[in-house]
Amino acid sequence: MSTSMDFTPEQEEVLTAIRVTEAVVAVLASSAVVFSFARFPELRKPNFALVFWLCMADIGANVAYSVGAPADGGLACIAQGVAVTFFDLSSVWWTFLIGYKLYRSIVKQEVELHTFERTLKMHALVWGSSFVAALLPLTTHNYGDAGAWCWISADSYNQGTGTMWRFAIFYVPIWCVAFATSVHYYAIIRALRGFSSMQHFAGTAQQERLARLARPLQLYPLVFVGSLAMITIVRGS
Repeated sequence: MSTSMDFTPEQEEVLTAIRVTEAVVAVLASSAVVFSFARFPELRKPNFALVFWLCMADIGANVAYSVGAPADGGLACIAQGVAVTFFDLSSVWWTFLIGYKLYRSIVKQEVELHTFERTLKMHALVWGSSFVAALLPLTTHNYGDAGAWCWISADSYNQGTGTMWRFAIFYVPIWCVAFATSVHYYAIIRALRGFSSMQHFAGTAQQERLARLARPLQLYPLVFVGSLAMITIVRGS
């Protein structure tokens, strides 16, 4: 594996080992959610299905990361780059959909009809757009060594076309999703607080449940944006 940017070969080996360890742990955690979804029928509801597919995308991405750092220019390196892009983008879109569905349900008070046709369109949008985006860097031969793993290569990044693909298919979409998701959760928290302050909820167990639900939701946008910031820093450094 060649040295990329400011990392020495030894530092890249350490980064690879850390990333592989994180990937294995993440696969185990997501697999627990997938197992629960399959094991307990009461969880097999349309809204929780979004969490299931988010975990499936995370498993796919982390399996790709767990390969380590294949040799630059090889088929394994290109395959890892495509898989990482495809599953990471899919994970971002599923995250957006979870926030959006909660927003429509809690803030807008809309009752969505879950049909096979709508579900099929949702999957086509998430997986299809991610697949097309993952194929685009292949048109300019941009997949290669990106440091601790294979992605849009460091050399191509410095030449300009890699920069274009990194921003067009990754950085811009994930930060647009981060902004939209933060807006959704801010509105959801305000709505829950508004519900809990209603006079007919005062002093009831329902008021306490709504307050407990709003508190952890305050942290989610911060954690989500923080994780995206770390991804951006690591991949852009």
